[in-house]
Amino acid sequence: MPDLIPLGPRWQDRLLARFHMTGWRGFTRLHHLLKPAGGRREIQVRTRYGSQFLLTPWDCIDRHVLTEGFYESEVLKALRPSLSAPDAVLWVVGANFGLHAVTAKILHPGARVLAFEPSPAMGARLLENSRLNSVEVELHAYALAEADAILPFHANDSGNPGMSTLHPAPGFRYAPPFHVATVAAATLLARGVVPPPTVLLVDAEGAEEEVLRGFGSYLSSPTLRSVVFEAANEFLEPGASGTLRDLVTQAGFALVRLERREDTAHALSNFHAMRP
Repeated sequence: MPDLIPLGPRWQDRLLARFHMTGWRGFTRLHHLLKPAGGRREIQVRTRYGSQFLLTPWDCIDRHVLTEGFYESEVLKALRPSLSAPDAVLWVVGANFGLHAVTAKILHPGARVLAFEPSPAMGARLLENSRLNSVEVELHAYALAEADAILPFHANDSGNPGMSTLHPAPGFRYAPPFHVATVAAATLLARGVVPPPTVLLVDAEGAEEEVLRGFGSYLSSPTLRSVVFEAANEFLEPGASGTLRDLVTQAGFALVRLERREDTAHALSNFHAMRP
């Protein structure tokens, strides 16, 4: 992996991060002054868990990390007990720039961490952030799905690249689509390409059910101890559509909704599936 491109003096990053946290006006002007066009414009920030990331202050997830020290820390809290096991293998499906994958590896260096991220831009950021933290996160630059295929991928172009998806939603702005490979987890496991996960995090922007169906019978394996995935807020309420819920509960998991720990509430929540 190539050396990191210098970002400039660290005092600039510390000043910009502090200024951003206060919410004062003038941040954009100060950022342009300290990070002029033509050079690296990210801000290097340390999270509350000690991991460091190069953040773009106008992207949604980056903004939350700058302001609150992390994003969806409830997910990390739910996964950590299972990551302490000596045989822990974490799959992060929809890994984005590596926030959870890299931080999990720092907190649990004995765990093996695999990141699945089909976006070339986010994959490049993930590798750079791994290098920044001197940890090894194994990047798989394709999407997990229910079946092996080649499908168009829509990169979100409206300030939230974390919403890039195989299933574009109306009302969002996307860049022109490009095609990516999709692979069923069962295919990878049958071919011995990767070790089976003991811990699984799925944030696939609407494709969570497809990803989990792609595991086939392995979803019921007792070695898969903990799964966190995103679904609609009403996911567990009576009368809500139950195909994803049935899939998870029939695999032997009990479900709870995770309470958000940062100011990140929207139409979706994270749910934790645990072996009783």
